[in-house]
Amino acid sequence: MGRNSQQRRAHKQRQQATRQRSAPVRTGTGGASPTLDELIGFACEAAFGPGADKALFARTMVLLQSLEAEANPLDRPSTRVVQVLQRLTESVLDGGWQPADLVHVVKREWTVRAGRLATGLIAEHARRFEAPTRAPHAWLGQLQDLGVVDAARTTVVGGRGDLLAVWARTERLHPEEALTAAVQVLAQVRQLPRLPIVLTVPSKWGATNRGVLPTPHSTDGIDAKALQLIRALLAKAEATTFEAEAEAFTAKAQELMTRHSIDAAVLAYAAAGSRTAAGVESRRVHIDNPYAEEKAGFLSAIASVNGVRSVWVPYAGLCTMLGFPVDLQLTDLLFTSLLVQATRASAAATAGNRALSTASFRRAFLVAFAHRIAERLEAARSHVAADAVHEYGESLLPVLASREAAVEAAYEAAFPNATTMRRRSLNAAGWYAGTAAADAADIGAGAAITRG
Repeated sequence: MGRNSQQRRAHKQRQQATRQRSAPVRTGTGGASPTLDELIGFACEAAFGPGADKALFARTMVLLQSLEAEANPLDRPSTRVVQVLQRLTESVLDGGWQPADLVHVVKREWTVRAGRLATGLIAEHARRFEAPTRAPHAWLGQLQDLGVVDAARTTVVGGRGDLLAVWARTERLHPEEALTAAVQVLAQVRQLPRLPIVLTVPSKWGATNRGVLPTPHSTDGIDAKALQLIRALLAKAEATTFEAEAEAFTAKAQELMTRHSIDAAVLAYAAAGSRTAAGVESRRVHIDNPYAEEKAGFLSAIASVNGVRSVWVPYAGLCTMLGFPVDLQLTDLLFTSLLVQATRASAAATAGNRALSTASFRRAFLVAFAHRIAERLEAARSHVAADAVHEYGESLLPVLASREAAVEAAYEAAFPNATTMRRRSLNAAGWYAGTAAADAADIGAGAAITRG
């Protein structure tokens, strides 16, 4: 945008603000003109939540933008909004949210661009809390994925200076657009409830994380080379257009996954005995729109078959899984692969038929696909378990039973008020198409089902 255009736009906004001043959005405490904090609060209430009002939000933003143009830098609304965002970022990260969770929930509600603003706030927090030398390795891994720390995890990238101005320049936003987006993010973040704490929160970090990072040779109980092979096999299964190839790749991956899960169970039981429950961990899986609830149900079905419990947290757009590390890792991998297959099968089922290209069809398709896949996975698991009992002997049964009991106890302790998701009425055509696609899907346990 040229300088003249910017000046004309700013002049127009000042004129609009002048007109709005004669009719304040709301009065402040005691009937006086609202303070800056009160105006920001009014804008947040109108931007997000049960009292959201687009027209009221727009009018309030006109007032804030007029103040932005006239106030001293330290008194500008943008300065105050960033200060509050930084304080709230610290609060939510100490309240059970992790860096990737916060970016996900902001991006899910608003835009990818808004998610990058959240990333900037996390970078500022990481710099202030010396995350590279103090944060748990899982926390650092998220920061690295977000680009907040470098590859060596020794230096924070970004998080300096005027965060909103830096973000606006990077995104090529007009200052008014940047302020509006920042208020929207603030409106959401200030309403985020606490989450169950999974990782040590920043206020509890020690002076150093030296000596607590994982070894480079193992990931969640799975040999790094085996994990790399499993991922490569699943990637090939997802990429190929030939059904026989996909089946062969996934079957081999499933064999490796199952073997590692059972071997890990035996080794862990031998080492811990009755203290097996100490090995139960949790992991969060972010669920994207559309059809987030159906995808969450899909994950829950796969998790249940594999000895993992999954809880859907709708306001955060994520599932919390509880289980043993190897089972969590393999469930995550399998869900990702099968979701790709489900998405591809749904697209194929609706191709060339506009009557089926509806949200109700796709929802029903995904629910049916998940239901049938779970049945097939359960059958495959029973077969593999029988083979394992033959190899290890009857002593394997109490090992598996103790792990199941440990996961169930951890689930009940972490989510005592969890309820079962209610199933809505489903599109019949989508249900039958999803069931058929699940029968044809490759789960790595033999040939697809052919109905005669």
